[in-house]
Amino acid sequence: MKLRILSLSADQELTLLRKRVLESAGHEVVAPLSDKEALAAASGEIRFDVAIVCYRMWTGKARRVMRIFRENNPEGKFLVMVRVYGEVPELEGDRYVVGADGPDALLGVLKEMQNAR
Repeated sequence: MKLRILSLSADQELTLLRKRVLESAGHEVVAPLSDKEALAAASGEIRFDVAIVCYRMWTGKARRVMRIFRENNPEGKFLVMVRVYGEVPELEGDRYVVGADGPDALLGVLKEMQNAR
């Protein structure tokens, strides 16, 4: 079963790369390229299973999107991506993954989240 994922990052290159990797793994992905698009996606009619919040996202903006996402997706989970081991994330997620571990680690954590549903 595929997940419906909202992938959030302030880095367009990472956004597009992550979107392609996730879609190649069979997931449905919305990857906004602006703050306005991110807010619209989080508050829109589409329901998401998981929102990925990248370490490149400004904390204040990420918190705002996360709050709106939680209101509109009460069953949705947050996967916070940190850059390297030992980094203390400023955002509270349901799960965490280290970006430096690469796409296989990301897909592995998503699979665990999917199996826990």
